[in-house]
Amino acid sequence: MNQEKLEEKSLDLFRRQGFEIEKEDETLFQASNEDTEIDIRIISSDEFDLGEASNLVKECEKVFVDNGLSGLKDKVSNDVSVMEEYMDEELDIPSYERIGDIVVINELDDIPEEEAVEAILEHNPGLDSILLKEENLHGEFRIGGYRKLYGENTETIHREHGVRLKVDPTKMFFSEREGTERKRIFESINNGEDVLIMFSGTGPFPVTIGKHSKASKIVGVEKNPEAVKFAKENVELNSLENVEIIEGDVRDICPELGKFDHVLMPSPTNALEFVGDALSCVRKNGRLVVYNVSEKENLYGPVIEKVKEEASEQGLSVEAIDKRVTADFSPSKRKVAVEFRVE
Repeated sequence: MNQEKLEEKSLDLFRRQGFEIEKEDETLFQASNEDTEIDIRIISSDEFDLGEASNLVKECEKVFVDNGLSGLKDKVSNDVSVMEEYMDEELDIPSYERIGDIVVINELDDIPEEEAVEAILEHNPGLDSILLKEENLHGEFRIGGYRKLYGENTETIHREHGVRLKVDPTKMFFSEREGTERKRIFESINNGEDVLIMFSGTGPFPVTIGKHSKASKIVGVEKNPEAVKFAKENVELNSLENVEIIEGDVRDICPELGKFDHVLMPSPTNALEFVGDALSCVRKNGRLVVYNVSEKENLYGPVIEKVKEEASEQGLSVEAIDKRVTADFSPSKRKVAVEFRVE
């Protein structure tokens, strides 16, 4: 397939989901919306051979190739999608999230199930499964309810920022769309820092921090036993020696771990309940990052108010040094992050 046609087919996947596209260089594009930026590398076998394609690909990119470069999947650790030349352009495609070789459809948008499956398979050949989300995240471990529309396997290896993450969205929370936030975090870690991740799930924050920073020690604490099992496998899968995963309630475990330079709370639905525990783990002049689901009209106020209240009770001073939207949550709500310096 020629480069122009491959670009058209690949980028249409993102345009249909509301992304704006900018061309960065000959084969690199950036897809962005208000809370996500994705680097996309598109390489045609008409213009590049396998060796040249391997040299073009950088760690944090999503890669699209044609059949002539399907062997690139074995050469790089990135997610590589092989685009078919002949596709039914009339098929509607719903909004979806690709996690490794699994696609999760959040809503069918009145598209018939069979048509949605056919369209997704045309754009994502080689998938193991397609899941339809039928229940929102719920319960202690924030797990959604899913129905299989195609395939049986719900366990997959997701590639992100040069790491491999074993996940199962039916057993633990994981979102590919939060990869931009994880990149922002690992780029902010200073050499020699000790990092604590509360509610660490299957380990995306500990593993990406371990891979891309020179942190001295990285500890993830998670209560979901299935997520803990996967997280420990992910540490081994990426050959990380400075990452430890601990199973248990953060309220019981974290006070016994000592002080950290950087504490993350990536559980937006209940993190505010544990702010006091998190503050007690932060070293002097350390940083605390709190995630929350907030109403659009007052994105950061509840987080700042709660952290200042808890800090005052502990005789601490906090300053909000950064705040940002990290993802959509619903039409009226956004997932936000507020970063504090603790003194």
